Amino acid sequence: MNSWERIVATIRLFFHRETPWYVKALLAAAGIYLISPFDFIPDWVAALGLVDDAAVVPLLVGLAYRLMQADRQKRSLNTDTGGQTG
Repeated sequence: MNSWERIVATIRLFFHRETPWYVKALLAAAGIYLISPFDFIPDWVAALGLVDDAAVVPLLVGLAYRLMQADRQKRSLNTDTGGQTG
C-alpha cells in the first residue's frame, strides 16, 4: 500500500459510522497536530521542528489503527459468543 492509499484508508476510517469515537479522536488529533502551528518543537528550529511532526502523527495514526483492530476483535468475540463476555 503506497502513501496515498494509506491516507485515503485513514480518511475512510475516520468517516466510517462504526469507527469508535476514541479512534476518531486520535485521527482528528493527528490531523490537527499536522496542520497546527503549535508543535512540541517549533518548525523553525532547524530540522528538529519537522522531525516531531514526522514522529507524532504516525504514532497517533498507528495507535488509532491498533485500537480499531482491538475493537473489531472484541466485537467479533462478542458476536461469536452471542454477546456474552467472560
